[in-house]
Amino acid sequence: MITGMLPAQRTPTMDSYTQPALRGATILLVDPDRATREPLQTSLMDVGVGAVLQAGSLSAVNELIARGETGDLALVSLANGADSARIISTLQRSGWTRVLALAPTADIGPVIDAVGAGVNGVLIGRRANPAAANIPHTIHDLSSREIEVIRLVADGRSNKWIGDQLSLSALTVKSHLARIGRKLGTGDRAHMVALAMRAGVIS
Repeated sequence: MITGMLPAQRTPTMDSYTQPALRGATILLVDPDRATREPLQTSLMDVGVGAVLQAGSLSAVNELIARGETGDLALVSLANGADSARIISTLQRSGWTRVLALAPTADIGPVIDAVGAGVNGVLIGRRANPAAANIPHTIHDLSSREIEVIRLVADGRSNKWIGDQLSLSALTVKSHLARIGRKLGTGDRAHMVALAMRAGVIS
């Protein structure tokens, strides 16, 4: 009978599973919610990614491209609403050859739009939010302008103040709010804000 000691077993860490191709890579995270982007950035840096860029909107992506920023992989959240497909196609045209969509829910509409925009793949998950079942799926159809408006509404701003801030008339702001209300199924400003915050569209 042969006896002996087994070699020590090394506990696997997240670093153990990092694809070699991602070590030293530059990755772009596009999500309207900073509270979603920052933990993911930390996790990616912990496993050896070279650099992680962040953008919260289509305009932020355009600014990044204007600075000549390119990289190896872009992760685009479909929580960017109607702008998600435009963000994907913009990145593809600008040299980001690998673009993955992050779908917060299994809603097929935004996924089809992302595929049509040329995304290389889709990762479908679910936000860790027990109230998500009560959020209209159309909340992810909000445009970047509508998200700007609802974010300022959340700050307690009047239509006139929002219009002055965004170079719009108060009537145009009212029209944006009417469209937001139709998408969210409510005309109540406080309810609109609550739904947007629960969905992670604004924070």
